[in-house]
Amino acid sequence: MKQPPKNIFSINAFWGHIIGIPLFALGLLLLFCPFAFKGYDILFGRYSFHIVMVFCIILGVLLAVRIPMLFVSRKHMPSQRQYWFLCLFEIIFASGFSALYIWLTIDRSAAYFMYFGYSIVYLAMAMVAPYIILYQHFSILEKEDELSNPDRMALGEKIRFVDERGTVRLIVSQASVLYIQSDENYLRIYYLDDGKISTYLLRSSMKRVEDMCAKYGLIRCHRSYFVNRERVQVLQKEKEFTYAVLDVPNAARIPVSKNYYDQIASIL
Repeated sequence: MKQPPKNIFSINAFWGHIIGIPLFALGLLLLFCPFAFKGYDILFGRYSFHIVMVFCIILGVLLAVRIPMLFVSRKHMPSQRQYWFLCLFEIIFASGFSALYIWLTIDRSAAYFMYFGYSIVYLAMAMVAPYIILYQHFSILEKEDELSNPDRMALGEKIRFVDERGTVRLIVSQASVLYIQSDENYLRIYYLDDGKISTYLLRSSMKRVEDMCAKYGLIRCHRSYFVNRERVQVLQKEKEFTYAVLDVPNAARIPVSKNYYDQIASIL
């Protein structure tokens, strides 16, 4: 499952969400005055006060959600889908509390869910844009970091392997990973540990780690194998089969299927 930018739950992103989203919503709501408070003979000055209260509600919801996520993301990095679900969760809860405030303050004779519907529409319009801007900002920073550090092996960058629940199970340097083998509902990750070949059994699938492997230079050589492109030393053909030989003594030869042969051969 595709991962969001790695710094989207960092302390910098935390302050970006906590400060940027409420302020953007405040400015937009003050500028366009979407809530029909004037129909209840409320002056614009009081309208401003109510919008500031809505700002405080948004701020409170974001603090209540983002503070725990700072700690949860250190052990469990959410997927891209989970990140956007979290954003939707924040919008819905901010809308619910804002609608409750407006309903209690303005006119309790009207249905609460009428205000809730208005709140969902207006707060979604006010909050979605900063969510997208922040996401794109950290995506660009991650891409710039990749472009400025093309030799990831030399930098010893770490790969975080997560299981099907998104929980981090193994952290290992990119240069140490030799290959990944599919084993039914599990993946066997072969890597170097103090010069010796070790293996870790991870409950996941080839499809789930495909994007991450492409990002860190682990390329598909067989429907059941990913191999570290920097570790492939030789391709050996034996009758109908082809194998990739790694630059590590005693490492198993990795099968290379016809569909992926040209891709593997191009890196040698």
